[in-house]
Amino acid sequence: MPTIAFLDLDNTFWTEEGVPASALDAIRRAQANGHLIFSNTGRGRAGTRDLSPYGLDGRCYAAGSEAFLGSEKIIDEPLGIEASHMLCRMLDVGEGILIAEGGDRCYIRVYDQEMFDQLHEALERTNDPFIDHPDISIMTDEDHAQIFKYSLWIAGGVPDAIKQSLPEGYRETTMGDATEFTQIAHTKATALDAVRTALEERNGTAYRTMALGDSGNDIPMLRAADVGVCMGNGTDAAKAAADYVTSAITEDGLLRAFERFGLI
Repeated sequence: MPTIAFLDLDNTFWTEEGVPASALDAIRRAQANGHLIFSNTGRGRAGTRDLSPYGLDGRCYAAGSEAFLGSEKIIDEPLGIEASHMLCRMLDVGEGILIAEGGDRCYIRVYDQEMFDQLHEALERTNDPFIDHPDISIMTDEDHAQIFKYSLWIAGGVPDAIKQSLPEGYRETTMGDATEFTQIAHTKATALDAVRTALEERNGTAYRTMALGDSGNDIPMLRAADVGVCMGNGTDAAKAAADYVTSAITEDGLLRAFERFGLI
């Protein structure tokens, strides 16, 4: 049975130094064997490194609220203008870094310059666009209309009071200093299910799903996939949610997982 493998990006597919050669080799060999490889990231599309050089079969962004089969968009569920304005006001708390993550454009507000400089130094080595955006103050309704999620970074973590003020219909997912705010209706797991359904209907064949991740927002897809794999560098919670823990990303983790489950 062919497998659709869904890869988280940060610390699963790539590091601040780039994509390990063994991961690229594993992907090429798996595709040659008839399997399909999709990215499945929490990042908005406009805040993600260019994925075109890697020859993936599809891409899922913004914690499941935007997805592509090849170049065809099959999920397109932005927050909406009113909800984007609401979350922007609620999360602009005067500290940290706030990012409005869109499909075509992202926007940022920086209060913690030291944190911003540290992130920028780490990301610029790979031309990562995650925090290189105009200020939120210039956003128009057209800009708000293509926002899929918000991320708030505060040193020491986002206070519980902010998370608890989130209205019904939205969720928060915390990963260290960062908390992302998304729609409850969409996760990396819902994107996985939508992609599998679309491919099975088109191709008339059944697929096994495999998810690889390392952090809190990967847990839904690790649980939803037929095979959930956590990287060796992953969090304890992600490891507990997985069926298998491979080695770290820098220790051929992707390659070893593909070998373990017969993709290569």
